[in-house]
Amino acid sequence: MNTLLWVIQGLLAAFFIMPGVGKVNSSRQQHIDDGHIKPGNSITPIRILGILELLGCVGIIAPWLTGIAPILTPITAVGFCLMMAAGLVTHTQKKEYKMLPMLIVVLAMAAVIAYYRFKSFQ
Repeated sequence: MNTLLWVIQGLLAAFFIMPGVGKVNSSRQQHIDDGHIKPGNSITPIRILGILELLGCVGIIAPWLTGIAPILTPITAVGFCLMMAAGLVTHTQKKEYKMLPMLIVVLAMAAVIAYYRFKSFQ
């Protein structure tokens, strides 16, 4: 089971790297063109979300791997669950239904990590 959890953790880290980098490095105009923000809106929330995704990539692997504050790994997984739940709401409101199956799968993967990694502390 531990091997499966490590595989899922690696997949979660890989999944969040690309959008995190994109949100942090893309220009304001690119985010407007992609429909992430409307002209006149602040880019700050997008940048913050990108930073959180990148920190999550580290948080889902490093604490459990090193044994230093391993409780941060399941907490990170809960954070990923919250991000995916928010993503489900946002994409549903925008009528972007193609994204929903992927978001549900990632939400389920993060929930599995949160459950089993928290369970190991009992």
